[in-house]
Amino acid sequence: MRTAFGITTGLAILSLAATIAVADTATNPAAGLWVGEVVLKNVNETVSGVNAANQVVSPDPTVTTPVLTPARLRIILHVDAAGNVRLLKGVAMVSATSTNGNTTSTNIVLLSNPNLYSQYGNQPGQRLSAVGYDFGDGPAAQNALQAVAAAAATAAVNSFGALPAMKAAALAATQTAMANLQANIPSGSTAGYSNFVQSTSFSGIVNNVATSAANSLNGVDASVPTSRKIEIATLAALQNLTAAGVFTVADGLTLNELPLTSSGGSPVTDLTGIQLTGTIYLGADHPTNPFRHRWSPIEQHGYAITRKIAITCAATNSAGILGFGVDHITGTYGENIFGLHKALGPNQDVGLKTDGTIKLDRISPIAVLNQ
Repeated sequence: MRTAFGITTGLAILSLAATIAVADTATNPAAGLWVGEVVLKNVNETVSGVNAANQVVSPDPTVTTPVLTPARLRIILHVDAAGNVRLLKGVAMVSATSTNGNTTSTNIVLLSNPNLYSQYGNQPGQRLSAVGYDFGDGPAAQNALQAVAAAAATAAVNSFGALPAMKAAALAATQTAMANLQANIPSGSTAGYSNFVQSTSFSGIVNNVATSAANSLNGVDASVPTSRKIEIATLAALQNLTAAGVFTVADGLTLNELPLTSSGGSPVTDLTGIQLTGTIYLGADHPTNPFRHRWSPIEQHGYAITRKIAITCAATNSAGILGFGVDHITGTYGENIFGLHKALGPNQDVGLKTDGTIKLDRISPIAVLNQ
């Protein structure tokens, strides 16, 4: 796909890197851009059957079995100079020219943020994308909406009786909950979340949440258990937010990079022998949620999808690959996916599991993204 500055998809990125000076060489031995392929060879079985004795038999959902045809996914990782590892949706390697006095130099920059493309005009470059890895900004914004709805519902129930009193209590509780969320941004929160809780999309829900929570209790018999009353009021508030499109705004927040956690801790200076883990989250109302196909309007709202991924890098070069551990890595890959199927297992804590192999090649030593 060609962009404003002429970026095309393909591994021809290597030829560009070979002819243009690198702007920021890696100070960390593992730093740089790693591109590879995941081959998913196994999946757990989710369908129960009936045996010869007419007994229902269910497979062990924690065990994966071979598939007929493996699935292949491109994967892109970046390690910065501090040893932080990130999963990328896509990356562009762009030629950037700078002038210092009478000296003009050409360097390469790595861009994971498409909003920066226009800054480089028609400069040549190459773009790689990993279409199998799509993610939103995590559930923090959705959790904030849930917390406000729960606060309104609880306050309305605690003032159960006359409708005006329930509305007043719910309104005060909603305002307090919202103020706390705006004043106490958790450490490590994304800019998208911080901007959302400060936005009018969030602050403008106060009256609607309080009113819907209180109105849902009007006419409910006093003998109904408190827990059920709170459930009724919370559901009403959440339905109001859904109908108003506020959840769509929250789920529309996106990330271009997903931090991964290393089993060896940070900084990562060597990928061999470590495990990288992370959680991909795609909200129910995210524009690219697979349940929300634009040509099938039956599903107005999808299901939140969570993918827990684990990459275990090999500690030794059993494949006999030249440059193993420096520019080439092999290993195993696994995912546990929730949202596409009901949870499995006795404790309902197993999703759709798949696993296979991974190969990574370092195609650039540049340690900085989005310069």
